[in-house]
Amino acid sequence: MIIRHHKIFTAISAIFLIVVLMITFVVFFSESIIKSFTENKGSEKIERKLTIDGAFHIHWHWLYTEVHAEKIHISNAPGYPEANMMTLDTLDFTFKPLKLLVGKLEFGDITLDKLFLVLDKKSAIDANWNFPVFSKANVASQAALADNRHNFPIIQNLELKDGHIIYRDALKGMNLDLKLDSVNGQGGDDNASKGSAKEFKMSGSGTIQKQNFKVDAVGGSLETLRDSTKEYPLTLKLVMGPTDILVKGTFKDPIKLTGINASLKIVGHNMADLFYLTAIPLPPTPPYTLEGQLTKAIDVWGYKDFKGKVGGSDLSGNLSYDTSQERGFLKADLVSNIMDSRDLGGFIGLSPSGENAAPEQKQAAAEKKASSKLIPDVPLKLERLRATDLDVILKAAKINAPGLPFKGMDVRFDLQHGLLKLNPFNVVLADGTIDGTVEIDAQKDIPPMKMNLNLRRLSLGQFFVNTRFEKTTQGFFGGKVNLAGEGASLADVLATSNGEITIIMSGGKISRLLIEASDLDIAQALPLFLGKDKSTNIRCGVTDFDVKGGILTSKVVVLDTNDSLLVGNVVIDMKREVINAKLDAKPKDSSIFSAQIPITVSGKLKAPSVGLDTKKVGAKGVTAAVLGSLLTPLAAIIPFIEKGEAENADCRALINHAGK
Repeated sequence: MIIRHHKIFTAISAIFLIVVLMITFVVFFSESIIKSFTENKGSEKIERKLTIDGAFHIHWHWLYTEVHAEKIHISNAPGYPEANMMTLDTLDFTFKPLKLLVGKLEFGDITLDKLFLVLDKKSAIDANWNFPVFSKANVASQAALADNRHNFPIIQNLELKDGHIIYRDALKGMNLDLKLDSVNGQGGDDNASKGSAKEFKMSGSGTIQKQNFKVDAVGGSLETLRDSTKEYPLTLKLVMGPTDILVKGTFKDPIKLTGINASLKIVGHNMADLFYLTAIPLPPTPPYTLEGQLTKAIDVWGYKDFKGKVGGSDLSGNLSYDTSQERGFLKADLVSNIMDSRDLGGFIGLSPSGENAAPEQKQAAAEKKASSKLIPDVPLKLERLRATDLDVILKAAKINAPGLPFKGMDVRFDLQHGLLKLNPFNVVLADGTIDGTVEIDAQKDIPPMKMNLNLRRLSLGQFFVNTRFEKTTQGFFGGKVNLAGEGASLADVLATSNGEITIIMSGGKISRLLIEASDLDIAQALPLFLGKDKSTNIRCGVTDFDVKGGILTSKVVVLDTNDSLLVGNVVIDMKREVINAKLDAKPKDSSIFSAQIPITVSGKLKAPSVGLDTKKVGAKGVTAAVLGSLLTPLAAIIPFIEKGEAENADCRALINHAGK
């Protein structure tokens, strides 16, 4: 809830100016004349209609003069919905008239009852608090933003009952509706004994971006507040649903808010909810706790050396948030020593899962698991990506991912005017890397997305760790994924994507059980099920897909081992999430038990059916034709497998042979 304080004080200064005018006229004129003169002269000064529609009384006393006014209204600027910018049911105050003779303004008690204030901003230059008198004469800065305690009036006691403030900012999409239950401030004395120190207290509730919240604040005395040479102590607690924010520390010159030295602790169920308070677009996360040092220098807020937990992941770092321009700018360096992969689901549209997730997140994850859909279809919140710019670097030294050999990641999120780039995108997987760029253009209602990723020297054996195939499967593979689609969710993007996907492997070993089972060679496969598994050498493995309109069509699927040649034909429809594949295994031995019946894979991607195709298979010449026409261009991506060894790889030999 970052509101530019000087703009609010400009609006409040209008009220203060009215009080000053009333005090000046009280000394010299009768009640009726003062009331009329205040309305006319006040309206002329602020170029808005000022009226006092209710009672107006003055009780003279040389020590304290009492003033009572009812039904005070200040009209709104032209073109704004509410008729009045401010209404005040009752204003009561006392002042010392003799102090005016020496040029000082000293109040006793000020009580405001049922204050209604609307602050509305349509554009960078159009706001209803822009009073010409303030911009011309700089009255607001002199009255509300005084440079020292001698220019700011003394107030013994300040009380606001039943206040209501509305703040709207069309540029930032901010909509704040705050009801102040009570505001109490006491002047205090610098030399007050311990235990009798005065305090400023405020409590209220309301909505921000239609989210309910409650706020409580306890600070130093009004005497401390008006003295810009002293640091002002303040404890602020804000609760918005499951999000709790606690600020405790000191503020330098709190009227101008020139500096902050305070601790900031944030506890919540989902970091994405912080958008309602900060306009910073964050992905959905599991419950989190963060604690660090809150700072401010001019218009730049900082959160330094913060540490905490996000789900099952630790998180620490530094960030700054620049509010000097109409669009905020967040810069952050984030580090996680051990990151739980289940906490990253929000980046691709999955609800965070695991034991650390919030109850509603666990339910969403369970519903997704029960769904027939495999690809995340939760849309991006485009309005959030358009609200703020950011440059965030996230580094994870280790990633815990059950069933997947993730090691770490290093990603930079660069968001400028709705254009989000993940560059560089670097993930350590299976002792290799996946690197490249991802780009999402949220400036458009149907955002285009580009994905250009390289798979470099990934270890096949790492995908079989803690299985019976771990010791009999080894080697490295690489490739590339180049896709471009459009849509607000990953499902939409993939359903409209065009491009290519290629994976190639040369050398290594694979479990003979896997190969022989696909061959349906009972004579060789059965002993492997019953006894110790063995491995067979891989000469070359290639999967090459052409992608058009969300449909992946294989140009070649080949796995060549010492025992078998597996050739496939695969079509995957990403929009319907269905697969139709035929894998034809050609054994290289003369076993009479080799059935040579193609295997079929069909149905939903999430739960495909595996069966047998009993139709007659094609001639062996078909395989040679496939290799000759399609393998040769793939030689260009062999370097993604093993640096410096591509020329000697078996896959290079196979490709050269196919070319001949």
